[in-house]
Amino acid sequence: MSELPELKKGARGLPERLLRGVALLGGLVLFALMLLVTWAVFARYVLNDPILGDTELVKMGMALVVMMAMPYAAWQGAHIRVDILDGKLGERGRFVADVFARVVSIFVLYLLITKTYDKAWDAWEYEDVTNMIEIPVWVPYTAITVGMGLFGLVLLWQLVAQFRRGVRGYE
Repeated sequence: MSELPELKKGARGLPERLLRGVALLGGLVLFALMLLVTWAVFARYVLNDPILGDTELVKMGMALVVMMAMPYAAWQGAHIRVDILDGKLGERGRFVADVFARVVSIFVLYLLITKTYDKAWDAWEYEDVTNMIEIPVWVPYTAITVGMGLFGLVLLWQLVAQFRRGVRGYE
């Protein structure tokens, strides 16, 4: 969060609350998946009564979990970062490397968003569903699209903040 620009009091709170809410929703989905997997294992091996479609639910749920958590993790700076070359690059080199990484990431996210948006729309139009329990496929595609879009906005926000702060004293 240290990479975000200084804003008027409360102006940074709304995006953070929105992203935190999305991440908390992802956490609830993860908790539900944990309960589902626990019950599915118990039902399969103890009760000899497997849950139909549990694998489909886990696959779709994990897509939701990851895409809902990623924007908030980026906002908080909680993602993994490998600083192998930072000592050699200096302030200017780190600045340029971070700009490059963010610009490339935003571009790649844009490409992925356009593809998943098209897939979500196609799944909606053709009423595409999963094989076992017929979950609409547009749901995870939409979640992936929204999650990547929010992640791209966070990266754009960080890029603007980076340029506002400048090279001097860049960490």
